[in-house]
Amino acid sequence: MLNQPHSSFAYLIEGQASSLAASLVLPMPDSNEFCMRLSRFPVDGTETILDLHTSGSRAFVTVTRFLYSLRRMLQFSTYSKSKVITEPLIEISISECDGNDPLIREILSKQIFDIESNLSDKREDNHYFLFFTDSRKCISAGISNPLDKLNEQWIRLINRSYGTELVPPRRKLRKHSVVP
Repeated sequence: MLNQPHSSFAYLIEGQASSLAASLVLPMPDSNEFCMRLSRFPVDGTETILDLHTSGSRAFVTVTRFLYSLRRMLQFSTYSKSKVITEPLIEISISECDGNDPLIREILSKQIFDIESNLSDKREDNHYFLFFTDSRKCISAGISNPLDKLNEQWIRLINRSYGTELVPPRRKLRKHSVVP
């Protein structure tokens, strides 16, 4: 466990990415709807945030893709509060998705509220974050290098997210300044 978890690199990159990502659509309390955000911060490649939510009988997926690695931008910059790091290119896509999508089935059929958190504070690790609410209770968890830890529940979520990510068409770019 981290001594100061919110000062770790994993939390730094998650905070930056979430501040730039598409808005999260939270369900009304006790509405029987859900909302999930899975954030992927791989060492190699660019970061992706995948949001799923329901509205009535419909399910929607929103994908925020960083077209240039946010990790690299953070690593090669100073952390001055007054200095703008750079302007990342962000692509946001949204679409309705099948309620039987493998990722939706995974989060609704498994013990999602029992998912393990096991983050490291190392910059060179792959970091993943999950937020989920079923409109009654919620969970927030994070893990680093789930393959090395043989954490099947995280591995299943992450693997299924790659297929769900392909559902919405790629269409909208946003340019933002990042201020730590």
